Amino acid sequence: MQLALSGVSFTYPTAQEPILNQVSVTFPTGWTGLLGDNGCGKTTLARLACGLLTPTRGAISGNLFAVYCAQETDAPPAALSDFALDYGRDARELRGLFHLEDDMAWRWDALSFGERKKLQIAVALWQRPDVLAVDEPTNHLDIDARRELTGALARFRGVGILVSHDRELLDALARQCVSFEATGHGGSMRLMVRTGGYSVAHEQAERERKAAVSERAGAKRELSRLAAEADARAHEAARTDARLSKRHIDPKDHDAKGKIDLARFTGQDGARGKLAARMDRRVEGAHQRVSAAYVAKRYDGSLWLDVQPSPRKVLCRIEAAAIPCGPSELSFPQLYIGNTDHIGIVGPNGAGKSTFLAHLRGLLASDLSVLDIPQEISAREREAVFTRVRQLSSTERGRVLSTVAQLNSNPDRILEGGRTSPGELRKLMLALGLLDSPSLIIMDEPTNHLDMHSIEALEQALSAFAGALVLVSHDTAFMQHCTSTTWEIRDGALSVR
Repeated sequence: MQLALSGVSFTYPTAQEPILNQVSVTFPTGWTGLLGDNGCGKTTLARLACGLLTPTRGAISGNLFAVYCAQETDAPPAALSDFALDYGRDARELRGLFHLEDDMAWRWDALSFGERKKLQIAVALWQRPDVLAVDEPTNHLDIDARRELTGALARFRGVGILVSHDRELLDALARQCVSFEATGHGGSMRLMVRTGGYSVAHEQAERERKAAVSERAGAKRELSRLAAEADARAHEAARTDARLSKRHIDPKDHDAKGKIDLARFTGQDGARGKLAARMDRRVEGAHQRVSAAYVAKRYDGSLWLDVQPSPRKVLCRIEAAAIPCGPSELSFPQLYIGNTDHIGIVGPNGAGKSTFLAHLRGLLASDLSVLDIPQEISAREREAVFTRVRQLSSTERGRVLSTVAQLNSNPDRILEGGRTSPGELRKLMLALGLLDSPSLIIMDEPTNHLDMHSIEALEQALSAFAGALVLVSHDTAFMQHCTSTTWEIRDGALSVR
């Protein structure tokens, strides 16, 4: 069993150029990883493969039952009720594997995003599709849940399409990886298929990139040499033409005219013409060699958040309390957020991190400049972002696009709202928020939806941020770089460590 896309193109209604242009790829049985930077077209390709989008050109083979698991978890899956009412062996095994309680399906809105993600994946697997596409499945999941997810997806026996930036998951599952790579022609992308998981495919891609860089450097040197030689020959030809010209010869000087006629007759002009044409062809060949040795630009940079700490030494005082958290309570001691504190909030899925964050937001002073980026961005919030972008001055828009570029996204493409990925949207929200010079940045799962280069750029920027920072994340390495104080929530209580 396999799924094949042949010459497929797709253009979003709001976009001027297709996001996919004449791409062909085959997905065999087993897991195929889709790799590439935010906004390159991975989600679009997965949705096309599952029949959720119709290509503007090309064909998709097979009449296979497909299920797509979106990045977002704001809406419950269509088959959720059927899964909840099924007490057969498959449904019970999946509930046990993901540690799902029987009533979770009926209280979707009260679940944490991590619990929703586990339930979303379980419902997809329960349907036994021929094709299963999972888009960033480890978003929101803690370490234990990621281990459970890997085991569950490894049991799938159909055609699997894995859109992820999780290197461990890709290495564990993928038999091949399909990378989205720029062609250098109008921003279009090509698909490169490499065998193995992320580590093997990435290593091969880096070898190819280094070879391309070396080839391009050599081609440029050759082009420069040939251009200089062609220029020298052109000057020599011009001097020869001047020497063989009769324009400035006395009409009565028959000897001089005869010598010029003899030089022309002996074919020296023709030989020089042939040499010039041959040189032009060599220069053109060198130009083609440089063009063929294309090396895709990487939009990662060094982002500097030029913000000064608030003059207030304490931005928020949180009195000791116990607040409702699902069916139980969450208790915490008296806490403070200083004007330069970098605080990480950690804990397993469902422990109450988002509940505590909501309590914290309610205590912030109304005149405090805060940049707050939630885990998931609603359609209303998304529209508000693009409305504000449209109202920016040219100077402000330039600053925003510069920040977006330094977070590893193409600034020329990101403002096309119809195709902006969740990762690109979060970058845009961060860039907009920085215009207000925030004294406090709050980010819930900041690495969700971001590609690896973007995570590195964001990590560098936040770790150097001069103001206060509150992060909620399951990314241990990211938290170690960006925060200095940890608030851990576990078993209904928050502790400082």
